Amino acid sequence: MCNGRSRPRPGRRRPGHPRLGHAAGVLAGAALLLAAPALAGCGAMDTMLGRETGGAIDCSRYQDDPPESGQSAPLLMLYLDISDNSAASAARISQAVRPYFDTALREGQYIRLVAGSGGTTGLTHSDCLDGSKLFRIDRNNETREEKDRVAAVEALTEEVDHLVQSERVSPTGSVTPLLAGVNDEIATLRGGPGVSIGAVTVVVWSDLLGSGEASDCLNVDGKKASIQIAEAMVRRCFSPDTQQLTPIADSRVRFIGVNAGAVTKPQQDIARYLRGELCRRISSDCG
Repeated sequence: MCNGRSRPRPGRRRPGHPRLGHAAGVLAGAALLLAAPALAGCGAMDTMLGRETGGAIDCSRYQDDPPESGQSAPLLMLYLDISDNSAASAARISQAVRPYFDTALREGQYIRLVAGSGGTTGLTHSDCLDGSKLFRIDRNNETREEKDRVAAVEALTEEVDHLVQSERVSPTGSVTPLLAGVNDEIATLRGGPGVSIGAVTVVVWSDLLGSGEASDCLNVDGKKASIQIAEAMVRRCFSPDTQQLTPIADSRVRFIGVNAGAVTKPQQDIARYLRGELCRRISSDCG
């Protein structure tokens, strides 16, 4: 049977993961000493990435004018279901979303970033990537454009990294609250002043291993890893009786992060089955 994921709070270990011990502390201390000469260059790096030293990213550096009258631009919606807020997890998530940032900055897209970590903490919205501004790197010189776009991607993935590690993770939770709000958020953004949204891509990072909430249709606690169980769970999500989820109309949906962490074979299987069943119902263009 599948047990739900561990959703560690900052400072707590995942069950079954031993402490690193004194040797790791010595190695970490040595690494800090080796890195010390490079710290003087952090301010320069922050400036290159569009971030004031010790402050937030200056998103305006990567934004462009809105589409001309009668035209529209795509919208990229990034939803992060955070069950692990460690630096390693943040790096995995940041790496996974890099290609989407690159495409957005190359083609010109609105970008919205939302994260959830379970419990009663609610959802976290990025002030930088709020979906109201068009992001694009467009230069007359191709070489300069490529360099600036690489720097911009780096800055936006830094925003993701910061958001992930800032989240206070609950032992319970799932991707359900994030998916439940997608349609309303898209509708709100479409009605925003000066915003003209065209095609929508919804990218969802989640292990799809909901835990701890019996009423949550995506809670896998005690569930066997079978296609039949996954189908019944997702059917309940979209049931008129519960209506925890609804199809995301006219949108391209991509689930990433499934089986990305340290999970058992049964957990891998049920997560994969759930992705398939969710895709059958949530969008006609889903993967």
